[in-house]
Order: sequence, then structure tokens, then C-alpha cells
Amino acid sequence: MLELSEAAQSAVSEAVQAKASESFSALSSMRLRGDGTGPETLEGLVREMLQPMLKGWLDANLPEIVEQMVAREIARITRK
Repeated sequence: MLELSEAAQSAVSEAVQAKASESFSALSSMRLRGDGTGPETLEGLVREMLQPMLKGWLDANLPEIVEQMVAREIARITRK
């Protein structure tokens, strides 16, 4: 469930905080499709959309990140 940050909480009244929390709860539990052809919640939709983007980013960047980390660790070990 989404919650307001401490800064936002101190800037608004308790009634506004409650209303915002209620709205965020309604949004996060919203049903998108009931026909079983796709995600039924907003969270499921976001996951479905992010998965190919994350896979693409990892495919493009993970080998270099791992290579750099391994090189640093080898350098650290060989200095001892």
C-alpha cells in the first residue's frame, strides 16, 4: 500500500492524509481486467510493463557490471 512520506504528512491535515491514503488504497487494489487475459491489478500491470524493460537493461548492462566487479575483486585480492 502506498503511504505519504513524513514530510507530506506534516504538511497536510489528518483528514487530507486519510483521504489520500484511502485513494491510494483504492488505486492499488483496482481491478483492471476480469477476463483472465491480463493483469487484474495496477501492480500486475506495472510488473508486466516493467519486465521486458528490466530484462533489456540487464541484458545490456549486467555483463559489464559483473566484469567490473570481478576485476575490482581480483585487484583487491592480488594487492594483499
